[in-house]
Amino acid sequence: MNQNFTIRVVETQDPNSQLCLDHLWEEIQNRYGFQAPNPMNFHDFLPPKGRFFIAEHNETKEVLGSAAYTKFNNAQCELDAVFVFSQFRKKNVAKSLLSEIEKQARSDHYSSMVLRAGAPQPEALALYKNFGFKEIHAFGKWVSDPTAICFEKKIT
Repeated sequence: MNQNFTIRVVETQDPNSQLCLDHLWEEIQNRYGFQAPNPMNFHDFLPPKGRFFIAEHNETKEVLGSAAYTKFNNAQCELDAVFVFSQFRKKNVAKSLLSEIEKQARSDHYSSMVLRAGAPQPEALALYKNFGFKEIHAFGKWVSDPTAICFEKKIT
C-alpha cells in the first residue's frame, strides 16, 4: 500500500507533539462530557520515560496524528496519546502509528502493551481489537475509573 505519510519518533521539543495532545484532550472532553486542564505533557513521553511518535504528510509536513507510550512496569508499556486529526481518519494513519509503536516497544524490551479506552470512544475500541489487543481488568490508576475499558497486547 502506498502511503503519503511518514511516522517519526520525536525526541526533543516539537510544537506538533503538544498540538496533537491538546486536540486529543479536547476530543476526550467532548466525548466524555467534562472540562478540565490537559494533564498530558509531551515531556512525559520522552525517553527514558517513554516514546512519542508523529505521523506527517510526506510533502507538506502537515501533522496527521500521534501515538505514544510510557513505561508501566519493567515488562509493560502503556499506550497513550493515540490521536488522528479527523480529516485523516480511515486512511491507515492510526494503524501505522500502532505498528511503529509496537516495533519500538519490542525493541525497548517490553513484552506487552496495555492501554485504557472507554465506551465514548467506539472507533478506538474497534481499532485496538482489530490490532490484536484483548480486553483485560482495569490496571494501575484506571482501577477506580468506572468508564475505563482496558486492553493488553502481547508483543514478544
